[in-house]
Amino acid sequence: MKGQAKHTMRRGTWTQIVRKLSWMDILLPFTIILSIIIGLVISEYCNNARKPFTPSPHQNLVGVSIPLAVGMIIMMLPPLCNVEWEILPSYIWSPYIGRQLIYSLVINWIICPFIMFGLAWLVLFKEPEYREGIIMIGMARCIAMVITWNQISGGDMMLCVVIVIINSVLQMILYAPYQIFFSYVITGTSYDHHLNIYSDVAKSVGVFLGIPLGAGFIIRFISFALVGKKRFNEKVMPLIKPWGLIGFHYTIIVIFIGNGHSFLHHIGSAFLCFVPLTLYFLITWFSCFFIMRILTRSKRAPHPDNTIDNDNDGDYDESECNCEKQLLIGNKHYGKSTCSADFAVTMTQCFTAASNNFELSLAVAVSLYGNSSKQAIAATFGPLLEVPILLILAIISKYFEQAFIWKDSKVVEEEDVTNEL
Repeated sequence: MKGQAKHTMRRGTWTQIVRKLSWMDILLPFTIILSIIIGLVISEYCNNARKPFTPSPHQNLVGVSIPLAVGMIIMMLPPLCNVEWEILPSYIWSPYIGRQLIYSLVINWIICPFIMFGLAWLVLFKEPEYREGIIMIGMARCIAMVITWNQISGGDMMLCVVIVIINSVLQMILYAPYQIFFSYVITGTSYDHHLNIYSDVAKSVGVFLGIPLGAGFIIRFISFALVGKKRFNEKVMPLIKPWGLIGFHYTIIVIFIGNGHSFLHHIGSAFLCFVPLTLYFLITWFSCFFIMRILTRSKRAPHPDNTIDNDNDGDYDESECNCEKQLLIGNKHYGKSTCSADFAVTMTQCFTAASNNFELSLAVAVSLYGNSSKQAIAATFGPLLEVPILLILAIISKYFEQAFIWKDSKVVEEEDVTNEL
């Protein structure tokens, strides 16, 4: 009976997930796989088509091809237009969000680079050039595609944007010393190259964050002035929103057109580089998930109807917790001890920790070692692997949203559960 009940609960959970997904959400994994296949086929069998999508000395934007740069900017624009910039100052100064930013700084700038460093040495101890390229990926914190992953998983977009901005500023300050520290100081290797990383980092951040950030801000407030906030949300955003997925699919196709041939013809080294990258994505995401469930929980649980906290301290009356009701009615059978954890914030922390700024690591690798260097080849494997793995993790996050109890989850109607049982 226990096994049958458990099976029924899991079936009910998946049913709830499917019901909440739109057709676009359901088709997204298949359309992304199709985009990857299209890019690989074009890259392998159409030599002339590869050239426009491969960065060259005369046709590139901060080390990446111009078509790729355009795609990434378009991809980021809709989520940034939807950010409520008007409440950002009060949002940042909230004590709860302040704690999340501290957690993010520790995870992104202390823990994650050392995880990638350790995994690269564990697997690529006989391949110093590939190892260095993988380490460079770990030092480049997310600023671009993480916004898409965060949006798909249902993360806190405001928090994601704030973390991205902080990571961007810190990258301009820390990436160059991190490059020397992780690649040379720790290992005792002599440094023979002329260091000019600061300008590459500044240009990369300016293009891939500055342009879409500024455009999103301007579009939002000009629209407010012309049509008002309500009409902007009802009329303008539905026109802008589809361009995020269009730009995302276009970006994936461009990435695989430009790098697919190199990947297929370096398949042996690719598998070596894939091991530390795969382990990094999985270890970082799942570790962050379970740690953040503990760190994001309120001292006292939220009211079922999400009543606003009058003290504005992020805590709620423990007597008003609806965890038991969620357990009995909602078929949510994990996380009773951390039922007041915040799903949106947890997802944002998971994806900002697991994602990397591959365009920056590639630009720096090309600048320091050359376009055909093993460091640059290793850097190209980052997006080839990040796209499918983080997509899978975004889908897993949908299951975790239903399987675990969260403070911001809604109780399922009794009649729905009755039908499932």
